[in-house]
Amino acid sequence: MINLLLASDDNYVPFLSITLISFFENNQNEFDKINIFILDDGIKENNKNKLETLLSKYDCSTYFIKTKPLNELDINIMTIERNVNISSLTTYARLFITNLLPKDIDKILYLDCDALIVDSLKGFWEENIDDYYCAGILDCINTTMKKAYGFSKEDIYINAGVLLINLKKWREDEVEVKFIDFMVKNQHRYYQHDQGVINNVFKDKIKIVNPKYNLQIHFQTFDYDLSRKFNCMETEYYSKEIVEEAQKHPVFLHFCGSEYFRPWYNPEHPYANEFKKYAKLANCEEIIDYSAQLPKEHVLFYKVMRNRIGRIFLKMIPSSLVRKFINKNALKGLEEENKKAKGNM
Repeated sequence: MINLLLASDDNYVPFLSITLISFFENNQNEFDKINIFILDDGIKENNKNKLETLLSKYDCSTYFIKTKPLNELDINIMTIERNVNISSLTTYARLFITNLLPKDIDKILYLDCDALIVDSLKGFWEENIDDYYCAGILDCINTTMKKAYGFSKEDIYINAGVLLINLKKWREDEVEVKFIDFMVKNQHRYYQHDQGVINNVFKDKIKIVNPKYNLQIHFQTFDYDLSRKFNCMETEYYSKEIVEEAQKHPVFLHFCGSEYFRPWYNPEHPYANEFKKYAKLANCEEIIDYSAQLPKEHVLFYKVMRNRIGRIFLKMIPSSLVRKFINKNALKGLEEENKKAKGNM
């Protein structure tokens, strides 16, 4: 048996559909029972019906779980600061799933919807996380940005787009209270929404697993050395051998990030045809839009990185110059994010 958790509003239902179809096409014989829980932030009835019809050919149980305002959740805390800046309940809903999901579920696998599942998730689901709050995959994060978020170079920092969650431990340790306490005490000093909260609160209670279970955008497209160089990743990540094996045999392809890393916008993306295949199976081909105006400088960089001669040229650029340019722009973006957050107070 496997319990899957995904989240969507009405606009994101096509992506939800594609992700689920890709899961079933590659996992329907891997589990004797499949439970699908969908955090529902305003999905309309007609889209629910379409999704249920789409999944009816597979042997699964589907449950739509309405998200709730924070003050309606049954959380054992005396007071909740009313100025906690939660801009989107769907974005933060993962933090409060012990309130939203049935109480008899001890473990669940959360998956983002901007993704394809192209192989078996059985190995990941069977990971032993009895002593951990969750299991996840290290994020491809700029070292300077990691420090700006309040982490040391050596601290674990995962991408929250794929999480194997120990719900039993979450309940026992009342982690929702810890989440709220952290957000109240750190207004606008944590970043990347609930991902920042999870990494801060859980720290050394996160189990790190193979990157094939969340192969992020750069490693789908570029080689190991260039990906690290242009992400300004100066500290230890997975080894080159582990990443290259994950690139050859990915399970979960995560398309977060800039538009040119998304196969529904970029026909030159290495998984563009794969995405089209599952979009067709999900009857959601309308979301593929190759006419979208991608930033010219991003497109140029992508083409250079994908070209053999271009890669040779980029490898010749000193890492110090890359870090100076990338970090300057990254910190500028962080500063703008901080100003925006303060303006919403």
